[in-house]
Amino acid sequence: MDTSPPVSPREELQQLRNDGKLSDAQYTELLDALEAVPSRSAVPPAHREPEFRAFRKRVLVGGFVICLIGIPAGLLLKLPHVTILGILGVIVTSFKLHRMRNLT
Repeated sequence: MDTSPPVSPREELQQLRNDGKLSDAQYTELLDALEAVPSRSAVPPAHREPEFRAFRKRVLVGGFVICLIGIPAGLLLKLPHVTILGILGVIVTSFKLHRMRNLT
């Protein structure tokens, strides 16, 4: 098993340059690209927020409908777990939809 310490991308580029596998121009281009990677903690653009809210609402309404269908299906098929999960789903999605409505 390899017990060598992990190598950073910058060190790996330097090693490829020293081995002659990368030219100086390629090295600087790859180094610039490596440093230009956007951070993952960036805030999403403000114009996409309504789209996300609409998507989230569609998912919650879909889950609500599925849970409503699951309650009588669980009762008819005598599956108590389905019935209980359907009831819990209705309660949770109702609560979430109500909170979404109050936030806007």
